[in-house]
Amino acid sequence: MSLQTFFPFIPEGSDWQTWNGNLIMFFSEEPIPYVEDDTQWRMVAKNVSQLPTFEVYPVPDPDLYQEWQPWASEFTLIINGPSQ
Repeated sequence: MSLQTFFPFIPEGSDWQTWNGNLIMFFSEEPIPYVEDDTQWRMVAKNVSQLPTFEVYPVPDPDLYQEWQPWASEFTLIINGPSQ
């Protein structure tokens, strides 16, 4: 699978449905689940960590986070790299 070079959607100021939907659209070659209920975000995060596109990255363990935004911020930083 080819990886996009930059995921332009940050979780800050976003709701779960929008962020999850953008992840699905941007990485459409992967079977990323869509869940409207943000209480199910960990299921999506665990699924993402097992996909071929992301297996080369140290995707953060969602069980270490209380809310989806900090996990998504860390995930986005990891796949995008630090900003210049």
